[in-house]
Amino acid sequence: MSNPRLQVPEQEFGHPVSPTKLDLRLQGLNRMRSLPKEEVESKSRQVIENLRAIPEFTHARRVFTCLSYNNEVDTRKLIHELLADSRREVYVPRSEYGDRNLHVVRFPCKLETLKMGLQQPTPDEPQVPREVLNETIDLALVLGLLFERSRGYRLGYGKGFFDRFLADKTFCTIGLAFEEQMVDQLPIEQHDVPLRLVVTEERTYRFDDVRATQAFKEHDLGP
Repeated sequence: MSNPRLQVPEQEFGHPVSPTKLDLRLQGLNRMRSLPKEEVESKSRQVIENLRAIPEFTHARRVFTCLSYNNEVDTRKLIHELLADSRREVYVPRSEYGDRNLHVVRFPCKLETLKMGLQQPTPDEPQVPREVLNETIDLALVLGLLFERSRGYRLGYGKGFFDRFLADKTFCTIGLAFEEQMVDQLPIEQHDVPLRLVVTEERTYRFDDVRATQAFKEHDLGP
């Protein structure tokens, strides 16, 4: 099985990818690869520290988060921190090529390692039914290659898993990124879904998203 987050595909949603998107993905990959390990660790700690100050995060009981790979913002320590709180639940994604969808599994679970080190739940792990995802998840923490400063759009690795996943969801979405991953503008297509916030090591970007529902749900953690 190939890794959906390592390749820069020439097609997206069945259509040719514009040269601009291809160039931007390569630019994002190069930016991330250029970061020294120590800098990734230091900036990741600051991103997570900034995330802890956000009400949408502090009130969320059921948190979906990517398992970080390579030089993305490190989510591993955050996951352990969430699991240590008995009031909270953690969910992680599995990319399935058969139906081209992102599936959600409660963590901890068994993991498989794909090419170049990306981990995801094994196929036999129970998945949350798609029809109850909006009621199950309070908050989604999303990684990627590049993020837009002005509107909250994200450029991923080109397979469209996250845009399909987020298209009909009402829970709050937060991107975790380094300032090196922030750009002024991204080419946007009809299927692209903006995030509610993006948190970096320097600041929090908030966006008006009419599709986002209120951040605090009836089963939040409270103050």
